[in-house]
Amino acid sequence: MKNVRNIVLLLIFASLCPPLVHAAGNTGIPEFPKVGILPKQETGAARFLERHPEYDGRGVVVAIFDTGVDPGAAGLQTTSDGRPKIVDLVDGSGSGDVDTSVIREVKKGTVESLSGKPLKLDPKWKNATGKVRVGMKRAYELFPRALVARVKAESKKDWDKRQRATLTREKRRLAEFDKSHPKPDAAQKRTREDLEERVTQLKALQKGFDDPGPIYDCVVFHDGKVWRAAIDTDEDGDMSDEKLLTNYKLERQWATFSDLDLLNFAVNIYNEGDLLSIVADTGAHGTHVAGIVAGHFKDQPELNGVAPGAQIVSVKIGDTRVGSSSLDTGEVRGLIAVLENKCDLINMSYGGPTAHPNRGRITDLYSEIVNKHGVIFVASAGNNGPALSTVGAPGGTTSAIFGVGAYVSPEMMAVQYSLREKLPESNYTWSSRGPAFDGDLGVDFCAPGGAIAPVSNWTLQRKMMMNGTSMSSPNACGGIALLLSGLKAN
Repeated sequence: MKNVRNIVLLLIFASLCPPLVHAAGNTGIPEFPKVGILPKQETGAARFLERHPEYDGRGVVVAIFDTGVDPGAAGLQTTSDGRPKIVDLVDGSGSGDVDTSVIREVKKGTVESLSGKPLKLDPKWKNATGKVRVGMKRAYELFPRALVARVKAESKKDWDKRQRATLTREKRRLAEFDKSHPKPDAAQKRTREDLEERVTQLKALQKGFDDPGPIYDCVVFHDGKVWRAAIDTDEDGDMSDEKLLTNYKLERQWATFSDLDLLNFAVNIYNEGDLLSIVADTGAHGTHVAGIVAGHFKDQPELNGVAPGAQIVSVKIGDTRVGSSSLDTGEVRGLIAVLENKCDLINMSYGGPTAHPNRGRITDLYSEIVNKHGVIFVASAGNNGPALSTVGAPGGTTSAIFGVGAYVSPEMMAVQYSLREKLPESNYTWSSRGPAFDGDLGVDFCAPGGAIAPVSNWTLQRKMMMNGTSMSSPNACGGIALLLSGLKAN
């Protein structure tokens, strides 16, 4: 009878509830506001694309000065018209540099690595000289800090398993010895001390555990046409199962270190083979920014970046060795890459405080790239608002650069923050305000400062929500790319 009562109550409750139909039906249930995923309506970009779908960034190349862009990330494979999305990957920071100036002879298909380990080379490689250059690199000098923590945690699981088994075995041996020798003589006491010390040392090893991570052997050689490199990512000494790469710009090939880390990388080779640059991102930030500017999802257009037809040049200015901070070296090398790749735009969602606005060597170079070479430079204004004169460098303090503040719309509030109450549009409270200390405007205009966009594969996520003027700058940059695309077409 109790079960029957419960069924009757359930049927009564169901009869009182309104029928559930598709959101597009006449039930008053609003559709999910997809426009808030990666905002385009607020700036007029969506309207522009509706009227001019062919002016979607095609013919425009945007340099992304950031933490680096993952070449394997979702939405960053091809443009809307089928061209490669990422045309070049450059590590301006130097954190991926490997000294490959040591030359070794190949003997019977093997070569001695810098670590002393013999490396078996792939017989299919074309190497007419019979010599290769060798180098080595610690993985944790390449991996982002968050990834290092994850890899170490996984490594420690295996360590703990073996450590527990070994410690249990030694404890058991000590207990069995004590049981068998209740009154040990002098020699037996020494044996017991040895067994006891094993347990002590195993416990100490557990407390002092530190995983140094993989160490990769690198090989560089010239195949008669271009320099090529291979990295022993699985540390087995067999290079024949490794992907042979050349400068990314030439063949646009990349590889992955392992299925555990999922960190994708490319290479560039400089100084006649003496320097191998391993290009891997130092954070998901740069991939997210690139996705806002120019991500392209053929089957999910709501996830598209503002200018899905634009191409990307990734310049890693964040130095992995100092936690992704920029030391200006990357920016200088990045400006060279901008000229080499004939970039139309630069987006830099990086910045910091300065006591000398619009002054200094790097500021002069930024002004030169804009005023002499005609490159449009867009950068984040900073996230230190709402007080006046809180803009950061270079976006808010360099007159040659467009400094972009962060804005939030009702649609963004609903999608990105699950806000149920509709509030009016506004600037984010934390968005930096001008003027700069020298009287310059500081913030030239504002753009949507939040987005759900693609991130690096090693994060184990396909996309992520981030906010900041780091997101408003690429949104504005994408809008400018649309205008340039139309101007170039006409």
